[in-house]
Amino acid sequence: MANKYLDKARSLVAKLLKPVLEEFNFFLAVLLINNSLTFGYIVGCFMYPDNSPYHAVQCLALGVAIAYVLTVVLHALKPRWARISFKALCYTILITLEAVYIFLFFNFEMMLGPRVLVLLAETNSKEASEFVSTYFLSSKSLWAYAAIVAIIALVVTGELIKKIIKKAVNRRIPKAIITCIVLPLMLWGVYLSHNYVRLAMCKHSKELNQWVRDFGVDAIDHLSTSYYSLCCLKVSEADLKYAVNVAKAVEKSLITLADSDSLNVIVVMGESYIKHHASLYGYELNTTPNLIKERDKGNLIVFTDMVTPYNATSQVEKNFFSLNDYSGGEMWYDKPIFPAVFKHAGFNVYFWDNQRNYAKTEMFTITVNAFIYNDTIAALSYDETSNISMTFDYNLITNFQNKSKVPAAKNNLYIFHLMGQHVHPVGRYPKKKGFDVFNADSIKSKEKYLDKDKRTYIAQYDNATYYNDAVVQHIFDIWKDKNTVVLYFSDHGDEAYDYRDHCGRGNVTTDNPQLLHCQFDVPFMVWCSDTYIKKHPQLYKELKQATARPGLVVDAAHMMLRLAGIKSPYYQASLDISNPNYKTKKRIVSDKYNYDEVMARKP
Repeated sequence: MANKYLDKARSLVAKLLKPVLEEFNFFLAVLLINNSLTFGYIVGCFMYPDNSPYHAVQCLALGVAIAYVLTVVLHALKPRWARISFKALCYTILITLEAVYIFLFFNFEMMLGPRVLVLLAETNSKEASEFVSTYFLSSKSLWAYAAIVAIIALVVTGELIKKIIKKAVNRRIPKAIITCIVLPLMLWGVYLSHNYVRLAMCKHSKELNQWVRDFGVDAIDHLSTSYYSLCCLKVSEADLKYAVNVAKAVEKSLITLADSDSLNVIVVMGESYIKHHASLYGYELNTTPNLIKERDKGNLIVFTDMVTPYNATSQVEKNFFSLNDYSGGEMWYDKPIFPAVFKHAGFNVYFWDNQRNYAKTEMFTITVNAFIYNDTIAALSYDETSNISMTFDYNLITNFQNKSKVPAAKNNLYIFHLMGQHVHPVGRYPKKKGFDVFNADSIKSKEKYLDKDKRTYIAQYDNATYYNDAVVQHIFDIWKDKNTVVLYFSDHGDEAYDYRDHCGRGNVTTDNPQLLHCQFDVPFMVWCSDTYIKKHPQLYKELKQATARPGLVVDAAHMMLRLAGIKSPYYQASLDISNPNYKTKKRIVSDKYNYDEVMARKP
């Protein structure tokens, strides 16, 4: 009797493994290409303590199950044309996903995922052109292309010698090894597939984030990542609908003004600003002469320990505009955006955005533009918005001065979103107007990896910073004779060969203190006109007392409500860094690293 059941078990195992043994070259190619990230993560388990061996094997099992299912389908196809078509389809999809992954990883250390869709959605034709000119033929890209060609060559070779491979794997010992490895992983992977159902049932980002915490996405295969990204798009639509209802509720809230005087509140959002490239913060080149002058006069209050939770514009901007308690776990859609509160308080609200993208397709619901420019939210939040992007940020300000059609009111909120030093710094400043002040010889760093081209890039970044200083000063000058308060900060930092042979941002996969310092430690400052200082001496004093407090830029909207004298149920004193009742919270960056704990390890 025992032998009978044993024979049935052997027969079942043989039937289950037959497709794999018959189509082993296809099975192996699908597994290796689809799970390249998984295998890299497994290697990392021996190098990085943060890598979880359990998560690695779990993702490998899921990848084996996917490869097995595709192999079964191929094995079931009998017509030659059907088999060829199915193989071509699978190889095309998987190699394309792998090619994108390799390109992103080599250039930006970024993985496939929802953020790629966000970046695609946020990138206009001009930025795409700059991206291509910067990265398409870079040395890292050439290595990526070589790797992709090698993968294609291996796949073709596998197809040419598939009969030899089939014969080899069907020998007794290889067959036994494959059975012992593939069968348990495949069965476990089939069991784990219930996570796909749970993922599909997520209704909001909070649930989706919980799914990520429970299952993890650090090592999942390309196809699963693509499915996860599509689910993120679906969830983002629900988030947006919720945000719209929250914005509508502002009109029913009780909001009052503490001051009857006229007031101008200005928010200037910079872009890709490496804090330690500002002479205001100790950089050796004089990149911020105007800001230093304003600081020395006493008008500019410079905060020294402000951190951004993300190194991507969309995530920062959504959480900055929202009055949510980010550290407390509230999502950006849980609270209204601060311009809606200002508008309900009687302010005229103007928003001039040099990164605005008008396309509003379904894919763009994951982007910040779908949130802050949603028709309903925009109607409740702004009196006027810009409708054109300018080559240089100074022109954005002059465009506002010349083209704004809504007359200023007694109280006004002006929001300017600059291009700053984003992606292609040489294109961020006019070289014939006195802003091309630094060159390769200006960069005195002795790092061995710095050649003339890289020193030139650093100099161009510093020129863009120098130009940004002039743009911000121009904003101060426009409103200097009025009762005005200005907030300037950058959404995130960047890298310009600061401590390693690398420029730009990417997916953060390590808690390197230097990396976090470059990309997450950002400039943050408040400028007060002489009139504002005279009218609000206590606020001015408390601002100066707060400069060394550790804070998050995404909480700054609460401070702006206080500086504007707006009393609202949405205001939280514990999140307002200027308030004596401010409470320091954990500063988690990139959703996983405690910034202060990491920086405490810095030598």
